[in-house]
Amino acid sequence: MRRLGQRLLVWGLVVLLLVTLFPGGVWAGDKPAVSLEQAIRTVKDNFDIPGDFTSFTSSFNSYDGRSTWSLNWNATDGKGGGFNAQVDAATGEIINMNLWQPVDRPEPGLQVPAISQDEARQAAEKVLKKLAANHLADLQAVPATDQVIPLNNYGPVTYGFSWQRLVNGIPFPENGVNIGVRGDDGRVVNYNLNWTVAPFPAATGAITPEKARQAFGKAGMLELQYYLPPQPGPLNAGQKPSPQLVYILNHPSNGLIDALTGEPLVMDDGRWFKDGAGGMGEIAKLRDGSASQGAAKPLSPEEIKEIEKTAKMISQDAAIAAVKKWLPIPANLTLSSANLATDWQDPATRIWNLSWNASKPDPGQVNYMTARVDATTGELVGFDLAYPSSEDKPGQLDRQGAQQMAEDFLRQVQPERFREVKLDANSRYGPGPIPLKAGQNPPVQYFNYRRLVNGIPFPASGINVTVDTVAKRITHYNLNWGQFDFPAPDNLLPAGQATEAFLKYRPLTLTYTRIFGPNGPGEVRLVYQPVAAPGTPAAAMVDARNGQPLDWQGNPLKQASRPYRFNDIAGNFAEKEINLLGQAGLFGEYGATFHPDENITAVSLLRAMLMAKNGVQGNSDLKDEEVLKRARDQGWLKEDLQPGDSITRENLARLMIRLLNLDHVARIEGIYQVPYTDAASLAPGSLGYVALAWGLGILKGNGTTFEPGHQVTRAEAAAALVRTLSVKP
Repeated sequence: MRRLGQRLLVWGLVVLLLVTLFPGGVWAGDKPAVSLEQAIRTVKDNFDIPGDFTSFTSSFNSYDGRSTWSLNWNATDGKGGGFNAQVDAATGEIINMNLWQPVDRPEPGLQVPAISQDEARQAAEKVLKKLAANHLADLQAVPATDQVIPLNNYGPVTYGFSWQRLVNGIPFPENGVNIGVRGDDGRVVNYNLNWTVAPFPAATGAITPEKARQAFGKAGMLELQYYLPPQPGPLNAGQKPSPQLVYILNHPSNGLIDALTGEPLVMDDGRWFKDGAGGMGEIAKLRDGSASQGAAKPLSPEEIKEIEKTAKMISQDAAIAAVKKWLPIPANLTLSSANLATDWQDPATRIWNLSWNASKPDPGQVNYMTARVDATTGELVGFDLAYPSSEDKPGQLDRQGAQQMAEDFLRQVQPERFREVKLDANSRYGPGPIPLKAGQNPPVQYFNYRRLVNGIPFPASGINVTVDTVAKRITHYNLNWGQFDFPAPDNLLPAGQATEAFLKYRPLTLTYTRIFGPNGPGEVRLVYQPVAAPGTPAAAMVDARNGQPLDWQGNPLKQASRPYRFNDIAGNFAEKEINLLGQAGLFGEYGATFHPDENITAVSLLRAMLMAKNGVQGNSDLKDEEVLKRARDQGWLKEDLQPGDSITRENLARLMIRLLNLDHVARIEGIYQVPYTDAASLAPGSLGYVALAWGLGILKGNGTTFEPGHQVTRAEAAAALVRTLSVKP
């Protein structure tokens, strides 16, 4: 929801810009069917706008064949806050609403929702039936099985509900309704209706899922690669990154099969599809070997001298000479900077980074140039020439001619490495559509050559070249190589088995998707695409040896956090608290059952405390020993407890007070009293913890007695944990 709020805030800024450019609302052609006054009344009839939002502006805009009124109410008291809404100027439908009001940020801790998720869903459905009445028959609720409500939050919890559009009974995931409901007061704080008006191809004649699966396999959608996961930090001296052998989706169609023709859906004319194959475009830079090289780390003059003495690296002048060997430095440029830095992938490699600038910029000449030279071997590893743009002129070389120029250059500057690379036919490196149709000669052509290791592509390493086909010159060259520890390609799955494993986690699903092009949204197509089921994580790739699904970090795919609805707590005194913790993804050791009367173990309670404080992800699957270690690191656990030990009521008081960071207060002597007749049986040093637990409403014992040795049940522990997290600082 936080990410959704950020997107809506950006939309609000866009609206503000439109208001600035077109005050009072401007439209082209005939006036809209819905007037500004009608739009305002529609919004105010359906939503309560806070009274202190007294500043009002509006704008009128059109996009994708739809005209809308954008209405904005904002606070003027300096505290911030706003209410934004968009109304369809043709139909009068509210298509977007977002309410934001500043709240005092509390200390991290439990934000107990005043209403349950079911109650929030009822509020959302009421709004849905009122605002999207004309679309109800074509909407399908998206299961909310993945909606975990965090306990450790910095503001009111917001429940999110989604409905996706069905057309001809087939999902159109890009369309639907999203509604957000605040958990503290039940207000609807955001609403979004996304509804495409366009012809939809009929589903009659669509191929079967089995034929789509055959087409997917025949097209070779998955490619065996050495995959280099993102590095968590700098490597130690002498350490080499270790790529992984994986099968990963790499095809111009991004995994989409045209459901009517049975062929991969490839856009070769500058068009693309939105979020094809579940957002595969996010990894394009990694796949093209054009990932950012990171900031260089300049060395001091003293360090440079020392390196030159000990490593026998070439001098700055020698580096410049290496550049001149392969390309002339324009006469109007002078050297402006030079530094010797470590290579971003290989700390043992040093690179000379050289820059030249024109003292008097001339729009008709090159005004900037950079080059990179390996300080040990003297290799030219990259350059960029900022010539005047040729993009408004027709190219003088076709694809084959530009490729020939690029490869002739590479055979000269990198003859050995050129034999170890292969042009990536699927690459979308650069803005131009690839492959090009016959007769297409754009002014700039881009080529991405991927490194081959043991005959297997390694996209994180290779060579990029850019050719200006108007001036017939190379303007960009970059060698990205490095030293790596490659595993041997032994015991690999055949491509067919890898495809079966991949589609097990991302089955081919019949959906509608929309094509986008240079002029905006276009036609809707019926496709099969590999998508994970709602509420489940999507595999980015599969391990090439065992078919295990992996995420983008190259780690085994973990199941997403999910809430638990326990079936054995009805009528229990702690039913409400247990439901709250289950909704947050805690105490899921037994799945759908909670075992309320079973004694709580130390590891179960401490794990729940970690998950409540730090989130479910990264804590739910910790080993027992790690749970106890982290609890000690947090200062919660100071007793000698084993994972399977039971928790006494006295220990529970200690743990809950330490969770509140009140351990130092509890250890103050001579100030505490408790209303228990068995207070004398408390262990030395426990009185302060028990007194604070009583005073804060966390533990009340059995009324007149505390019974410190009582073994706490799971239900009692859950109730105490929720009460502790509810304590306000």
